[in-house]
This record gives sequence, C-alpha cells and structure tokens, in this order.
Amino acid sequence: MAEEVLLNLDSQDSQTPQESQEDEFETMLEKAKVVLNKLNSQEVTLKESLALYESGMRYLKDAQEILEQAKLQYQEFKD
Repeated sequence: MAEEVLLNLDSQDSQTPQESQEDEFETMLEKAKVVLNKLNSQEVTLKESLALYESGMRYLKDAQEILEQAKLQYQEFKD
C-alpha cells in the first residue's frame, strides 16, 4: 500500500531550474499530503503505517531541503 502513495508526475525538460525546483517542492508536499490521508485511514495496518510514516517524513525532509536551497539562493541574490 505504501507504494501506492507515490504520484506519477511527468517532469518537463523545458522548465527553468527555479520552476523545476518549485514543482519538485510542491510535488513533495503533495506526496506528503497523500501519505497523511492514507495514515488517517482506519484500514491501514501498523506495518503499513510505519512504512507510510517513513516515506512521508522523507518527502517532508526533501521539501525542507528544497526550501533551504531556495532560501540560500535568495540570500545570494539579495546580497
């Protein structure tokens, strides 16, 4: 069931790095939301819950890293 959480989104090669980064950030947040919805389901076993929790935390960590990178880029641009 945890594998079902992954969203199949096509990447677009014509995007600028900033657009790609924004899309990736939003994708990570969307995946985390899907995981949260699955975790709120009463039909999930403990084992599935643990796997979902792990993947959700990974998505949030990845989103946080993207956000930190954007913050650094902003600071460099600002200075």
